[in-house]
Amino acid sequence: MSTHKKLVGWKAIAAYFSRDRNTVARWARERGLPVHVIPGGKQRSVFAFENELRDWAMRNFGNDTTTDETAAPTPPAAAVPLAPAPIPPRPESTGALPPENPRLPARILARLRALGPGRRMLGVGVALCVIGGASLFAMGGGAEAPRSAFPQGAQASADFIAARDAWARRTPADLDRAIQLYEKVIRAEPGFAPARAGLAEAWLIRREYGAVTDARAYGAARIAAQKAISLDPGLPSAHRALGFIDYWWDNDPAGAVSAFQRALALDDRDGQTHFWFANILADLGQDEAAERHYAQARLLSPGSVPIAIEHACAQWQAGRDQRALQLLEALRAQHPADPTIRNCLSWVHIGLGDMAGAAQAYRELATLRREPDLLALSARLDAAVKQDPATAHRVLIEDARREIALGTRRIREVPAFYASAVGDRAEMLGLLHEAVLLGERWYSQSVTRRMEAKWRHDAEVTRLLRQLRAPPPRLGPL
Repeated sequence: MSTHKKLVGWKAIAAYFSRDRNTVARWARERGLPVHVIPGGKQRSVFAFENELRDWAMRNFGNDTTTDETAAPTPPAAAVPLAPAPIPPRPESTGALPPENPRLPARILARLRALGPGRRMLGVGVALCVIGGASLFAMGGGAEAPRSAFPQGAQASADFIAARDAWARRTPADLDRAIQLYEKVIRAEPGFAPARAGLAEAWLIRREYGAVTDARAYGAARIAAQKAISLDPGLPSAHRALGFIDYWWDNDPAGAVSAFQRALALDDRDGQTHFWFANILADLGQDEAAERHYAQARLLSPGSVPIAIEHACAQWQAGRDQRALQLLEALRAQHPADPTIRNCLSWVHIGLGDMAGAAQAYRELATLRREPDLLALSARLDAAVKQDPATAHRVLIEDARREIALGTRRIREVPAFYASAVGDRAEMLGLLHEAVLLGERWYSQSVTRRMEAKWRHDAEVTRLLRQLRAPPPRLGPL
């Protein structure tokens, strides 16, 4: 049994940080504050462990006291040791991720603090704005004034174009540069909404290339996107960014579909919107609709390597494993420095129960990204495959548990899939029972339908999956 102090209820968690209930609830929703939920009754009970809260605060705030609308939380003095304590109270944990330093400049944060958590401030008038690479144009609608395609200042305009170009190149250095340039534009012209939306999307892509946790990236992206919508409710790219966050971080498919449909209603000629919506539809198991949006994305953004990669990965999500493998291997040969291809290949190999192939994909991914944590994980996976391929998947499950404990992974769907793919029923059942107890809802049809097919004759697994698997949201015309 864990000896770490347990705080029960929002009131106790808020008191730990000397904040109100709404603030800590928002941190849990938007920034990955590690709060655990036990369903039951009219209101679900919550609890947290002091050591998890302390380490979350150290990772998210450190010595920076300007990252929220009030000062950053300061845990009670007695709770802060001279060195980080082991986290979390799970025997599977391998320790914490290293702290991160990227911060938004204080001048931007001062402006952003005034932004509340309000969602989707939709205007009555509709304007159209297409953002594609460095080319932008605007069309007014109703009584709205025409939207400016560029910042007013010459230097801010040049920085905005350079930020879009850097974002499109999608290397870690270019994405960091894009974030810096967008922040520079915002400092110069804080009312220019497209820079806020661009900043949100830069953070969303930056998380795919390491060096920043999902909680940090999604939190920063949410703030930027919400501010963009408060400045310009008819900005399609801002709704697109919120839809991305809704689905991939908040586990809210209905909200995501609504946001993307709003973005497409504002501008149905933006390839990026069709592309990201197609990714969500593929994960929801809406294969035909996904194909239609991938086709539209490719028409609007010809030659896009990211679209080609995700479209290949979508073949696996639709159950076409060999087709996906064929396309991804061809893309790997054409683009040897692209890490996303290796990430997709790891999923394909795991789904086939091929841990040796998955380990190779992880090794190449880690080498390309050069992240210490990923390199260490790859080394452990290689060693486990060499020792016993039948149990090597447990390295990935252990790492997923560590992420859950740190608040950088929300649900247990992926590690349960790892166990399912290789036939580890005991490990899978443990994760399924935990997920049911904590009230998780699983929407990724590309994962759950594979699990259901593999264990269709197992009554216990089938019962648990039925409790976890949520029906897809009402999609309407796609």
